[in-house]
Amino acid sequence: MASLNARGALAGALGLATAFAAAPLQAGPSDDTIAFHVYRDGRPLGHHKVSFERKGEELHVEVDILLEVDLAFITVFRYEHNNREVWRDGRLVSIETRTDDDGDDYWLRGRATAAGFQVEGSSGSFLAPADVMPTSYWNPETVAQRQLLDTQKGRLIDVAIAQKGADEVRLPEGSTEASRYAITGDLKLDLWYSPEGEWVKTAFSLGGADFAYARKTDPTELAKSEGSAGEQ
Repeated sequence: MASLNARGALAGALGLATAFAAAPLQAGPSDDTIAFHVYRDGRPLGHHKVSFERKGEELHVEVDILLEVDLAFITVFRYEHNNREVWRDGRLVSIETRTDDDGDDYWLRGRATAAGFQVEGSSGSFLAPADVMPTSYWNPETVAQRQLLDTQKGRLIDVAIAQKGADEVRLPEGSTEASRYAITGDLKLDLWYSPEGEWVKTAFSLGGADFAYARKTDPTELAKSEGSAGEQ
């Protein structure tokens, strides 16, 4: 298995997760849950799920990431991230995250104030722009940003985002022509979004390995593979 020493960079890439859309943000996603299998060099690594719930004028979002690498039935790497967001009128009003990066713990809390978005976390306290976007990937406005809020370490990161054309992406319900965006700067990965602005694919390379997200819409199918990351 290649380069577990690069786990910190891997966790950063996975914890930073967002894009262009024809539909307005407040319309929200069409599904209650966006679910992905995560693969490393074609082998199962874990899952990444984003769940949505409307509560009056608010959109509540919960992110759940679990990645594990097993060798001879022993877990040699584990990454777990949980993230709760509240959105109102297309803006983030609160966020709380917890991350276990193979034994290293990180946390973040943030809330909207009259002065801006106040952040406290593992990297300290600071005031972010009022319209800051977190790295949770589901948000259709992210590709227009030059800075993002790192949901793992609680810091602002600088990014450049360029559209790279369109690719056919296979989904459980069929294929779609999805727009591809390349993110560079403090974060390096590619994201694909459907014409409706839904997040449908992610890919990046790290430590000599290729990582990919495959979209799943059937929760029972995802549940079958959870915790099934094989020997690497």
